[in-house]
Amino acid sequence: MDKNAPHIICGGLIALDLELSVSGFPVAGAKHKAQASRLVGGGGALNAAGAIVRLGGQVTLYGAIGDDDLADVMRARITALGVPLDQVHVVAGGVTPHSAVLIEADGDRTIINARDDMLATGLPPLPQPFGYDAALVDTRFPQITHALLTAARAAGKPAVIDAEAPVRLVQDALHHASHIAFSVQGLTDYAGSADADAVAQVARNLNAWVCVTRGPDPVLCHDGRSAYEIPVPAVVAQNTNGAGDTWHGAFTLALAAGQGERQAVHAANAAAARHVAGLAPCSAQDGV
Repeated sequence: MDKNAPHIICGGLIALDLELSVSGFPVAGAKHKAQASRLVGGGGALNAAGAIVRLGGQVTLYGAIGDDDLADVMRARITALGVPLDQVHVVAGGVTPHSAVLIEADGDRTIINARDDMLATGLPPLPQPFGYDAALVDTRFPQITHALLTAARAAGKPAVIDAEAPVRLVQDALHHASHIAFSVQGLTDYAGSADADAVAQVARNLNAWVCVTRGPDPVLCHDGRSAYEIPVPAVVAQNTNGAGDTWHGAFTLALAAGQGERQAVHAANAAAARHVAGLAPCSAQDGV
């Protein structure tokens, strides 16, 4: 790893995903046989951290797991992604977050996640001073979200939030974000719709750069003054689980490397498209 590469701190959900490949969405009350299955590291923070490592960045993962039977498996999956464990804390009596993820034939995913809200309480404070080039957070644990965004903005660094529903749980933290990247579900939850007008309104209200990712459709962006769209590369989807998290990791890494938002969105679109298609990421030197 290049010791001069940007160093991102990713905070939020760390989960163990059981992916099940199915031919179609299950019928209620029936039994179904999966075509394939695998146990992988998941959760917004861990997926993004793994993407940053694959793209040549340095990463710190800040969050918690339980002290249950899943903990050792979780640690092994984190290590396998090349992500350090030094800021992954173990909470006594806590349950390690875990998910059942259905992957349909078109690559679309449906997630059922079980997480223990107590994991975010009592975490040790962030290392001081803020020694990272950017922070990336999700919405799953408001305490982590607020602490990291506040610290990054105070240090004058990019403070990026993956704004997935329910966004209103972290409404106060949004005012500390420099960049807010909504999913369609997240923006609809927060603003009532996910169109260009909603993106513009949120950008102006929160005084932040705002976008909404829309799967294969162009990303809608607003910098507080003007709106623009950035197209997404066309690929054949194999597995969309973690695609949005990969997008956020690549976007934040590009910002931390000094790229502008337009360049960063292009880089993130390319990284997410390759993830969806089951392709290895390009190197950071190749522009993701």
